[in-house]
Amino acid sequence: MSSKLSDGKSIGGKGRLTDRMIDLIATYYGNAIRQNKTYLSDMRKAVWAVYFHIRSSDEEPLHSFCPVGPNSWCKYQNQVVEGSVETFRNSNRLPVAVMDAIKPVFNNLSQPKLLQNV
Repeated sequence: MSSKLSDGKSIGGKGRLTDRMIDLIATYYGNAIRQNKTYLSDMRKAVWAVYFHIRSSDEEPLHSFCPVGPNSWCKYQNQVVEGSVETFRNSNRLPVAVMDAIKPVFNNLSQPKLLQNV
């Protein structure tokens, strides 16, 4: 018996949390850690950037934690620099119900006690 999320659907499946999305999140998380080893606060911000980046939608862009500038991994921030953000469309996003379900995982993975040991 599978449990349903707040939207009445399961966590997995098409347009939901798939193996590909899990791999993508793991890659983003690893990059956040490796690229921000100097300061714990930057590392935590980078972890949350992953969460909000994937939660973002065209209607509600949540890219304020994403790195800014032309070399950002965030395509939204790239388009801000280019002045073409109005044409941006989110492609790697998950529904709010899925993101709400995995938010405790991000909370655990961003704990200072965990991150200070990397």
